[in-house]
Amino acid sequence: MRVKPLLVVSCLAAAIRPATAAPCAQPVAAKERVTLGGIDAAGDLQLADGRTIRLIGLAPRQDDTEDARFRAAVEPLLRRQVELDVSGAQDRWGRWSARITLVPDGREPGAGGDLAALLRQAGAARPLPEAAAGACTEAPSGQGNATTVKAPAGALDGHDLAALKAQEGRYVMLEGRIASVGERAQRTYLNFSRRPKEAAAIVVSRKLWRELQAAGWTAGTLGGKRLRAHGVLGGRDGLLLDVTSRAALELID
Repeated sequence: MRVKPLLVVSCLAAAIRPATAAPCAQPVAAKERVTLGGIDAAGDLQLADGRTIRLIGLAPRQDDTEDARFRAAVEPLLRRQVELDVSGAQDRWGRWSARITLVPDGREPGAGGDLAALLRQAGAARPLPEAAAGACTEAPSGQGNATTVKAPAGALDGHDLAALKAQEGRYVMLEGRIASVGERAQRTYLNFSRRPKEAAAIVVSRKLWRELQAAGWTAGTLGGKRLRAHGVLGGRDGLLLDVTSRAALELID
């Protein structure tokens, strides 16, 4: 069932008002004044100059209902000037990861704020834990600037190959017991099996692995621990879950 656009638009309009939009602390960076042009077939924002944008801190839309909710919330903002803060290079799909800040333009007096945060507050998108989201995410009690994750219903078993394959490319919650830890120069693998292609593995960057080690996560102590992780399934055979933030990882026992 598709979401009624008027309901979603009114929710976003309420979220945009300064009384409900929490401040978003960001590092000082050069920002561009650009115009929102549209939404492409894959559900990503497009600028009037042709660039495609992936909003930092938002999970990919998982079904038609989520896509309709996102589009209905964004469409009233098209052809509006915004501030763009790009982070890093283009990804393999040609998208620029960026933050977008709404600029008051008279249509909604005084309205402004971080677009990704406003979409989350309005229920038009779900959060994606990632380091680049920084302080522009909702912080739960006791978690500092960690992202609050509304997990998909039910966790995938890291050993269920059929279920993993069916969810390839999707944002999921994954659980499994760590069988081994593979430390490499650039990435570390938290493997749910010692045998290749027998179960999923969690992939963390060298930087994130150092953060985890500082918190007491070591190759010697993780064996046998049950882990829950949030992220997008990818890699060969859809068995790799790339995690970019400490907030997306939880040791269950």
